Amino acid sequence: MPVEWRDVVVVPLSFDLFREAELDAERVFGYDPDGEACYYAHRYVLREPRSDDGEEFYAAAAYAESVAAWRLRDQRWLIHRTVQPGQDCAGQSFYSFSESMPR
Repeated sequence: MPVEWRDVVVVPLSFDLFREAELDAERVFGYDPDGEACYYAHRYVLREPRSDDGEEFYAAAAYAESVAAWRLRDQRWLIHRTVQPGQDCAGQSFYSFSESMPR
């Protein structure tokens, strides 16, 4: 998170972590003292079969995404998203604001 936003976020006191058993994915929720969500994060990787020699295959990352979001004191959400369109491609990151928590 950018330094200039650290003083205006609601700090989570507790967290719930959920992991997918079959996929490379997880989701995290953070809660303020009143039990309201004030932090959200997810990450996942979609894989596809690849081969270097046509005989042995391995699971390569075809697409990956990670998101971290913080609720601000004015009730907006600051969202940081990173998207990587493939294993050999550089990722792209950006910040945005939303009126609601990402899903």
